[in-house]
Amino acid sequence: MASELKRAFLQLDNTLSDSQHLWLPRPFTTDALPWHHTHPHLAAALLALSDDAVAQLHNSPQLHLDWFREREPQLCAALHAFAPQPAVAVRPLALDQFDSLHIPGRKWQQVVAFAAALPQHPYPYVDWCAGKGHLSRIVQRHLQQPVHCMEWDSSLVEIGRALAQRRGCDIHYHHQDVLQALPAACADPDTVHIGLHACGDLHQQLLRHVAAGGARAVAISPCCYHKVASDLYVPLSSAAQASRLRLDRPALHLAVQETVTARRAERPLRELERWWRLSFDALQRELCDTDTYLHVPSCKRELLRADFPAFCRWAARCKQIELPVTIDYDKYLQRGREKHRQIVRLELLRQLFTRPLELWLVLDYALYLEQHGYRVDVAEFCERNVSPRNILIQGRRD
Repeated sequence: MASELKRAFLQLDNTLSDSQHLWLPRPFTTDALPWHHTHPHLAAALLALSDDAVAQLHNSPQLHLDWFREREPQLCAALHAFAPQPAVAVRPLALDQFDSLHIPGRKWQQVVAFAAALPQHPYPYVDWCAGKGHLSRIVQRHLQQPVHCMEWDSSLVEIGRALAQRRGCDIHYHHQDVLQALPAACADPDTVHIGLHACGDLHQQLLRHVAAGGARAVAISPCCYHKVASDLYVPLSSAAQASRLRLDRPALHLAVQETVTARRAERPLRELERWWRLSFDALQRELCDTDTYLHVPSCKRELLRADFPAFCRWAARCKQIELPVTIDYDKYLQRGREKHRQIVRLELLRQLFTRPLELWLVLDYALYLEQHGYRVDVAEFCERNVSPRNILIQGRRD
């Protein structure tokens, strides 16, 4: 008999598979959007939105979902049939003023919420990609078990070791590449493995290690699903392996595009960069006599504080395009602005699939743990304004 998590996965998988024409094509790189023909009412309604309405829908996940529920109620109901509930804090944490030193405020909130949701286990804990060990220190003091920290950056290891010694914590630091064989103490099956926002290949390696080694328990909040070596996502569970979905890197990136925690100063720069990229693309299409979007590498923020002609010269060098001496840059900026105005509206539809795609990946991980004998819970350990990557997967062997 299928578990509750497997039933949720299969329903979500069918919905995402059947609606790929709505979220796979990217308005930023193609004008050929098949849903313009299948859902013309959506295209017309999105393109008619005012700038203020667009900003509200981009900045509020709830308003965004409500807008689409009015127009596509069945699709929205199917996409959000599985909704993890808030995790119940196992215990209050007694914290003092020194615990949060040198930790950014939002990161500190994430650490506290994650630690408060961890149940007591009579085994050592293993903290993956531990950084300076902020989570490890809270876990060690409140769960009263040794903690092993694995971190690749040797400078963070040294800082973390000094902080743990200053606080008298039973923490053991390992300068470790977690993609390689683990130290004996971290590979012991009588351990509990934890990972707060380990990225891509790293959190998948955590899950594989736990499943293969039979660790007593695991608690993980995945992050940055697109930071993987493979160009196509490699599913872990048998249910996901049987899916019709084939997620490439842009699809994985869509799962983490929610920006409710982006710093206010970053948003205008990000939009400026998108505008300039589209403007340069209009220029290169004319120069190269092509109708294909040209991908340009990431650029340094300093370049965006210059001007558009400087950006064009940099992009042309990257792509070995010779620019004419005289260019009407304002003309291409206007074309880019018009294209950008369309795209920010059309992309609202793709963003409807951001959270469901993340939950598809989360359920793949959860089912993988179930296959290996774990009882699994999926919950939200913090509010989304603290972190949009707020999913906590916990597995426990009986």
